[in-house]
Amino acid sequence: MEFCQDYSNHFVMPGMNSVKHAVHYISGLLGTQRRKNIETIENDVSDSDYQGMEQFVSSSPWSHREVMDHVARDADRLLGDPEQAGFYIDESSFLKKGKASVGVKRQWSGRIGKVENCQVGVFGCLGNAERYVVTDFQLFLPKEWADDSARCAKAKIPLEKQIYRPKWKIALEMVRHARSTGLRFGFVGCDSLYGANALFTNALEDMGERFMGDVNKSKRVWLSEPKMEVPAQRKGGGRPRKHARIDPGNTAQETTVERIVEGLDDENFEEVRFRQGAKGGVCGRFWMTQIWHWEKGEDAARKRILLVRRDADGALKYSLTNLPEGQPLEYYARIQGQRYWIEHAFHEAKSQLGMAQYQVRVWKGWHHHMTLVCMALLFVEQYKAEIEHEVPLLTARDITELLAFYLPRRNKTEAEVCEQIWNRHRKRQEDLERRKHHKTGIS
Repeated sequence: MEFCQDYSNHFVMPGMNSVKHAVHYISGLLGTQRRKNIETIENDVSDSDYQGMEQFVSSSPWSHREVMDHVARDADRLLGDPEQAGFYIDESSFLKKGKASVGVKRQWSGRIGKVENCQVGVFGCLGNAERYVVTDFQLFLPKEWADDSARCAKAKIPLEKQIYRPKWKIALEMVRHARSTGLRFGFVGCDSLYGANALFTNALEDMGERFMGDVNKSKRVWLSEPKMEVPAQRKGGGRPRKHARIDPGNTAQETTVERIVEGLDDENFEEVRFRQGAKGGVCGRFWMTQIWHWEKGEDAARKRILLVRRDADGALKYSLTNLPEGQPLEYYARIQGQRYWIEHAFHEAKSQLGMAQYQVRVWKGWHHHMTLVCMALLFVEQYKAEIEHEVPLLTARDITELLAFYLPRRNKTEAEVCEQIWNRHRKRQEDLERRKHHKTGIS
């Protein structure tokens, strides 16, 4: 694949050339197999080697950070724009069994909408209209993992990564890194897990970033600017408070975004086409107003725009933004609606490119696998862009079916098929024995 050759320098080191393993692995991710782990990739891709690919993904010393910065630069050439493009923060969960996989625990899984045993990754994506490329990511390390050095060592987590960092801080660092890499975007977009976090959105604003962050219906806001009481020295010479608080004489009203909308009639909402859909333009009814947002620990309330969308089924979507005032309603509606495409990108990456189908348990393996998936996703978006005028509706699935014809695949004999089956059975039996020994304590 010519695409992989552009990245070959990242996989060549003194005494090691892993370019062919990178080509084989990405070819497998871009294949039509239902599952895309190392075993099925070996069975599908001509001349690939299971042992070589396993070492390449799990322990090879190539830097996922350097490769992802290369992906980001290529994504910026494809999608970057200082006004129209957005940098989107999202997280994705990966369901797992057992306790050995790095970072796994019972935690919230947005994929199934409940607490489950899973890993969670924080992702940064560059997006422009319906095109998205994942340009950064990091596995979230729960506190119970960070506090267990033996467990971290077993999962081969680098010492500098064996610390607990809230997801919003990981996301904030991704925005900083995106700017340092030179990515061009006009705003940061995020769902309610990040948009409702004042620490995150205020830090973005202090960095000079504009944002559009979703919030849930119970989010509390102020209808006018609340009067703040400035921290003062306590009587008796005690230490002064660190932060401001609401003044006892404040008359501004606090409420929830849901209650604000309850008093609106249909005529208050304006119908706006806010994004492109499979069957044409997608419309919703929008309304916006100015509010103030303050949470305990902040020195002052911040002025925000509350944007509300009512869909055809009556569902409401709430967002807070610090985008400049005075723009047409269509401007805010378009930016809010673009988050749909990041969810679409994750769906394609998981359903077509094997994002959730890895066979690795250690830190480096997880980040290497995700890097190769991001390369595959970039390839898909580049190919779509190249022929969009001739084939405007091309999908990732279409591309994988085309590549099934063009890329070398194994033509297996009956003996080879039987051998592959026996190899799978042998590996399963070894895994069963290993689990049995682990449970009984037999070494």
